[in-house]
Amino acid sequence: MPGLTKENLILIGFADVGAWLPSGETIAFKLEGEKATVNDVLVDTPNALYAFIRSDVVQYIGKTTQSVRKRFSGYRNPGAGQRTNLRCNAKIKEVLSAGGEVRILVFTPIPDLRYGNYDINLAAGLEDSLIKAFDPPWNGRDKGKPVTEEAEREKAEEAVDIGPAEIDRPQPLAAVGGAFPFEITLGQAYYHQGLINPGIKASQHLGEDGEPIQISFDDGAEPVMSSINRKANANRAVRVVGRNRLISEWLQQHYKVGDVVPASVLDPNRIRLSAPS
Repeated sequence: MPGLTKENLILIGFADVGAWLPSGETIAFKLEGEKATVNDVLVDTPNALYAFIRSDVVQYIGKTTQSVRKRFSGYRNPGAGQRTNLRCNAKIKEVLSAGGEVRILVFTPIPDLRYGNYDINLAAGLEDSLIKAFDPPWNGRDKGKPVTEEAEREKAEEAVDIGPAEIDRPQPLAAVGGAFPFEITLGQAYYHQGLINPGIKASQHLGEDGEPIQISFDDGAEPVMSSINRKANANRAVRVVGRNRLISEWLQQHYKVGDVVPASVLDPNRIRLSAPS
């Protein structure tokens, strides 16, 4: 489709999170914007789409089953035979060396989509359609048509770690002693539906309505990406809404109805739940 630009991706939910920058002999990305912790959470979310933009024109669309942060290490240090990494690394360097800018957009859908008992990966479902519509020039070609970046190829394209792929990552409050503790008493709804209402005081440390929030667990379970809702409660205290089924599954593995769950606000867009000691 002619005339499609960065704005078309923004309209369907992509977020402009930062840009690629030169870093010694290679490249690194830097998160930008007033909501640094929001963008930091977005690039930590698995099953995401991302796009590279030059002068508002979409140059590349990719998908990762990992997080964007992990995936981008491959672009920083591509190995021999890693065609996608090598191609994007060279293209980004070419733009930067000419004084241009490569913006990074990320799409991390939060709502649960299911068909019967099966989860639907919206990012994976959109990738083919977006690549067909935008025809990004940095995507590979098969018989003259742009191709997707296969998820199965990601492991083979993981890079040898040569240091962070990121410049000036935002520092979470918890890292400087700023975590705010609170407790969740598990009533029936909390236990079976995975609802989290941190309360008025904890809500003062959390982000705005509609922002993403990462729920992590101190036992190493995979974090859950959800969203902040300040409209459900009359006092505008936060309610965590989105992928609550995954939160309830974790709660039911570790607690029973009536138990008290220790929790902490790590930064405006992160909460950590603790398993029983």
